[in-house]
Amino acid sequence: MEYNQFVSGWKEGIFEVDVSQSKALQVANSNVLPSKYKAAHVFWSWVWMLSIPVAFAIMYFYTWWAGLISLFILTPILSKSTKKSSQQFMIDYALENEEFYKYACSEGIIKVRSKTI
Repeated sequence: MEYNQFVSGWKEGIFEVDVSQSKALQVANSNVLPSKYKAAHVFWSWVWMLSIPVAFAIMYFYTWWAGLISLFILTPILSKSTKKSSQQFMIDYALENEEFYKYACSEGIIKVRSKTI
């Protein structure tokens, strides 16, 4: 599919984009994306990783049950959100940059398909 078709079809809501989660994380951690996407990914990755020791600190300094809630509910939510955002970065940058769109399609990072109703 040509780039112009992809952009216009996405704006019209004709296409869906499937993004490989593992490949999206690899690209987000590389130097392929512009700094605004990379900075956002690094920030949220650190927030997710630091939520684990924060949960233990809450257990130690506040109450054990609040720390457990943080550890078993907040931390997985942050992890999943970080992975989802890296997938959305692939779509956003593919809409902005034709070269990246071609790269992402050829590497199997994104797959564009028509929406099924």
